[in-house]
Amino acid sequence: MRRTALVLLVLVIGLTVGISAVWAGGQKEAPKSQSVPTPPESFDFKRYSGQTIEFLANNNPVGQLLQKYSSEFTDLTGIKVNISLYSEQQFRQRLQTIFQAKSNEVDVFMSLVSREGSLYSKAGWYSDINKFVNDKSLTSPDYDFADFGSGVIKSKTVNGMLTGIPVNIEGPVLYYRTDILKKLGFDPPKTLADIEKIASVVKQKEPNMIPFATRGLAPALPYTFSNFLHNFGGEYVNAQGMSNLSSPEGVKAIDYYAKLQREYGPPGVINYSFPQLTAVNSNGQSVMTFESSNEFSKVMESGAREKDTSIMVLPSGPGGSTPVVIGWELCISSASDKKNLAWYFIQWATSKDMQVKLGLDGLAPPRTSVWNSPKFQDWLNQADVRKQWANALSELSKTGSSVLAPQILLQPEARQVIGESVGSVILGQASAADAAKSADEKINALIKQSENQ
Repeated sequence: MRRTALVLLVLVIGLTVGISAVWAGGQKEAPKSQSVPTPPESFDFKRYSGQTIEFLANNNPVGQLLQKYSSEFTDLTGIKVNISLYSEQQFRQRLQTIFQAKSNEVDVFMSLVSREGSLYSKAGWYSDINKFVNDKSLTSPDYDFADFGSGVIKSKTVNGMLTGIPVNIEGPVLYYRTDILKKLGFDPPKTLADIEKIASVVKQKEPNMIPFATRGLAPALPYTFSNFLHNFGGEYVNAQGMSNLSSPEGVKAIDYYAKLQREYGPPGVINYSFPQLTAVNSNGQSVMTFESSNEFSKVMESGAREKDTSIMVLPSGPGGSTPVVIGWELCISSASDKKNLAWYFIQWATSKDMQVKLGLDGLAPPRTSVWNSPKFQDWLNQADVRKQWANALSELSKTGSSVLAPQILLQPEARQVIGESVGSVILGQASAADAAKSADEKINALIKQSENQ
């Protein structure tokens, strides 16, 4: 199941990061001297000037940065975009409420096809982006759709429908305080077991610091926990297609993840997701933080962490190393009555110019040409930690998995079950074996329910 997902996401792409990175899929590396082109004057970007569209976004770095630059979209097209940012859980609830009402209230929205692609596609909530890409009257001739590579586009395709255009690639990475590890006589962790060894000494020698921090909030937890499950050699689903958390590998992964959180994590870690983790990481309080590569720019914002922090992929466990890798996409609501305008926004947000800007703000770009652009290469060369971030993303893209839960129609519900079950072990309310057994029962019911829908 996990290896199948390697083909489903970016993962056939083969991003090569030295400082340049190339997503394969039949695409050739762009010349390093190539400049980022500007839109040709012949294309009518002002066709819909004076109109307004609605964009519903997750309040994460992707949504925040698109809001930051949205005035540039208005300057280019004359189209005003109203951006509504919600925390991830509220964002999904709001989106589904609008979709179920078949409302035209939203034109553009963010989506993770690895999470909700099957559900949204079956419900008919996506518009097929292929028709916009292939319409020369709506797509600027310099958009260069092939720059994404066939692999990354395949990852956004469900049953022949292109559900959206990728805006980034990401995955959880280990941020660690190089200075603290050196002070305590440690090299960077080489195995999962090393994390606990380091954390136990930090707890004794640096009592005012958080030894290790990662996600504890139930719906967000699978994003980071899945990495541990993979590295322990576990699978969410067995050969019979049933939930597999009760396997020896699954129980060990739950037990170790919960132990790290319970004994070495911050107070209230059961409520932690990316905002809280970024806060304790950026202020230097956390010695080791396992959190999204998307948070890189915020962690480095003050400049202090660029001097004392390094980044790596989560170390190998008994099952080796299979990191998590996903990517957000921008989609057009099937109920929108402004689909052409929505495509103009997506076209702008995923253009070469914008992808360079987003890359310089710490979002890993899905376009080949951006990794090769002089601006982006110069930016990476300005700090070792930036090159470490890029190298970690290269490894994620080449060896990662997008499996963050059983690959079923009711995957969001399955993720909630996983998060609550692991959370019960963090809180000491259940043993790892009991929590895994309970999760398997609930997820198996969801698998059967999905099969009947």
